[in-house]
Amino acid sequence: MKTSKLLLTMLFLFMIIGIAGCEDDENETYPDAIIVKELPRLSTGNNTRSLVIRSQKELEAVFDKNELERVEELQQIDFSKYTLLSGFVGSSTEVYVAEHSFSKTGTTTYTYLLEIIRGYTARPDAFRYGIIVLKLPKSAEVVFKIEELRLED
Repeated sequence: MKTSKLLLTMLFLFMIIGIAGCEDDENETYPDAIIVKELPRLSTGNNTRSLVIRSQKELEAVFDKNELERVEELQQIDFSKYTLLSGFVGSSTEVYVAEHSFSKTGTTTYTYLLEIIRGYTARPDAFRYGIIVLKLPKSAEVVFKIEELRLED
C-alpha cells in the first residue's frame, strides 16, 4: 500500500512539473527577425566576443561611458522592448560594412549576418558592429556570422 501511494505521489509530482514546464514554454514569444535599427561602427572596448545584450547593466559592461555618450542609438534602447546584438570584426586590412541581415532560422534560433568588403589598404581595422532587434527571450540562440563579399574587377 505504501508503495502504491509513493508511486502515485511521484507520478502526480512529475505531472505537475511537466505541466509547469509546458506553461513556461507557451509564455515565451520568439518574435520575427526584424531589425529595428542598425548601429554605426563602435569602439572595440574590452570585449571582442559576439554578444546578445538584454539590459542596461549588460550594455554598460561592454561599452565605456564615453562610447555610450557619443552614440545616440545606445542611449535610446528600451530593453523592455528590444535586444541589442553586437559582434566584433578584426582585420589586417581596412573593412567596409556592406549589409546587416537578421533571420529566424528555427523556432528558437536566429542568425545575424554581417556582410563586409575588405579594402586594399594594409591598415589594421577593428570595431564592434550591432543591430537593435525586437526583444528576444533569454532562451533564444543567436548565431553571428561574417561573410566577405568580393569586389568585381
